[in-house]
Amino acid sequence: MSNKRLLFIPVSSPEGIGEYMRSLLLAQSLKTTLSEPLDIHFILNKHTAYADSCPFETTLLNHSATKELDSVCDVIEAFKPHVVIFDCAGRAGHMKAAKKIGAKVVFISQHAKKRAKGLKLNRIKLIDTHWVVQPDYCIEPLSWIENTKLDIFTLARPYNVGPFIAFSTADQRQQLLNKYKLKAGCYFIVNAGSGGHVINGQNCADTYFKAALEITKLTGLKGVVVFGSNYNKSIPETEELICLPNQQSTEFLALMSDAKVALLSAGDTLLQAIAVHTPAVACAISKDQYKRLNSCEKTGVVLKADLNIDSIVSKVEHIINKPFYDDLINKYTHLENVHSFDVITQGVKSMLLGSHS
Repeated sequence: MSNKRLLFIPVSSPEGIGEYMRSLLLAQSLKTTLSEPLDIHFILNKHTAYADSCPFETTLLNHSATKELDSVCDVIEAFKPHVVIFDCAGRAGHMKAAKKIGAKVVFISQHAKKRAKGLKLNRIKLIDTHWVVQPDYCIEPLSWIENTKLDIFTLARPYNVGPFIAFSTADQRQQLLNKYKLKAGCYFIVNAGSGGHVINGQNCADTYFKAALEITKLTGLKGVVVFGSNYNKSIPETEELICLPNQQSTEFLALMSDAKVALLSAGDTLLQAIAVHTPAVACAISKDQYKRLNSCEKTGVVLKADLNIDSIVSKVEHIINKPFYDDLINKYTHLENVHSFDVITQGVKSMLLGSHS
């Protein structure tokens, strides 16, 4: 019996890393838990910081896969995957190539604009499953036009499954606390996304670092600052903070789970903080983050700050004070929390095990 074959095509741009990290986490989980041997292949943009470090067989392109039709179709034809996962990426031509060889097609979206791409009429009968990695409160409902399309045409209905999170065990969390000499609830964690975002000439990671210095002086909490893989300067050295160039997503989530509070961008990590019940202050540092942050603020599960040190520090000071802090924790426990990691992992497993070799 030949191995099952799984192809990942995440959006792959120099500015972002979230889609790749989600695909990588899914790939690693499937590789270790699938009952049958599994061959995994990635298609990535060679200009990304992570392109050369992917632990799986990889095809490197000159651009994101969405901009390259023939090259991606050639890989699909040669690799002959049983399942292809398009994470916020993929053209109809790619999906046609996948269906032509009998592969199952998964489309993952994370906001309304990407979700709408999965509902284009040129995707009819091309997408088998469409998962939206957002909670219901963080994405607007389907429009009447989109619902009409779903009623009339054979399009895969999008399902909101929440943020993609692999929850860490108590032992894993304690090992990390021991590694960094931290105590649960006595530190805060900071991350401005991939580390490459620049607004008004200022690197957002630098602004967060300076804010972290003020926060630790004000609160007495130890700070853990994760700069990100796209941060292109030397990592600062200071006794006041633990400064890390980057972390595996599983380690970052484990540390965030036991942090008193988090200072984050409004990307995937914000929803992850809510899912692990860690109160967060967040700034929108890219254009696709404003709606998400506003939705979370409206739901009352995050404090929004302006991208400047004074605003960030004042919001952190406010969020850790009782009874506001306790009220926020209570809100998290009452939110519907779909374990999308389990939903997606089990869904892809079923597709792989149900496919013919």
